[in-house]
Amino acid sequence: MIDDNDILTLDDDIDDGDSDRTVIQGIKDLTASLDSRSASLMVISGSSAGKMFKVDEAQELVIGRAKECEICLPEEGISRAHAKVERDISGNVFIIDLESTNGTYFNGSRISRHILRDGDKIQVGSTTILKFSYQDTLEESFHQNQYEQAIRDGLTGCYNKRHFKSKFIEEFAYALRHNESMSLILLDIDHFKQVNDTYGHPAGDMVLREMAGVIQKTLREEDSFARYGGEEFAIILRNQNDPRAYVASERIRRAVETNKFIWEGNRIPVTISLGIATVTRGNFNGPQEMLQQADEFLYKSKRGGRNRTTSVVRQ
Repeated sequence: MIDDNDILTLDDDIDDGDSDRTVIQGIKDLTASLDSRSASLMVISGSSAGKMFKVDEAQELVIGRAKECEICLPEEGISRAHAKVERDISGNVFIIDLESTNGTYFNGSRISRHILRDGDKIQVGSTTILKFSYQDTLEESFHQNQYEQAIRDGLTGCYNKRHFKSKFIEEFAYALRHNESMSLILLDIDHFKQVNDTYGHPAGDMVLREMAGVIQKTLREEDSFARYGGEEFAIILRNQNDPRAYVASERIRRAVETNKFIWEGNRIPVTISLGIATVTRGNFNGPQEMLQQADEFLYKSKRGGRNRTTSVVRQ
């Protein structure tokens, strides 16, 4: 007999002597997640679209551009501490403007304090819209998975180019505001076309996946790693100056060079060329200029014989 706490599932793999019979089995009740719905804010418009933030009980969340904010949205028109979300003792959720420069809006009207109802949409800054809702754990998991799929490269699992661009602009602006260093590494697989031509595209895909995993293991949690093009990748090293970035880059280069890439019993030799640019004290007019320098150093590595790092430290 099936317990009332179970739901019905289909299983066609059990042999009970009747291959045409579908066997019904009980599994854990998935509806248990519906018993507890939690409040959340999801970004539905702006460069951070897809991000979701839980609003837990007895918690105050500050929305702003500053990294110290619980809901950090480094986007145009958002103040460092723009607004805050809080719950009262009755469980009601409010959004409160923190005297932001550009204001907080509900239905086109500027507000100073507003009680949030399921489905309400709040605008902060020029383009960012937040949607308030109550969700169960299944819905939260679904939206988190959707967001991860939107920002990840399907083959390698690292960030995609679209997310990298947004992250790079954010980190560049942060480094300037706080007078900190930030380094960008661009790297490219040497003779990757030859790998595809010799071993086939499935082998090339294996190299890309495995190399991404090798590189990820060398990075810190605060670093950002993205697939920038076909066989080109980008790494953002927060709070790293030129010498430290060079050391990190060489560590990455050696890790790839010494890794054994095996395809159908054959070892595929893989090396990478790298270029570094570092922003410090406003030496670049903008992120595009910094990206251009890293790209120029990458191609100096290519022209200089490949399997090497080029930066202001060593050219």
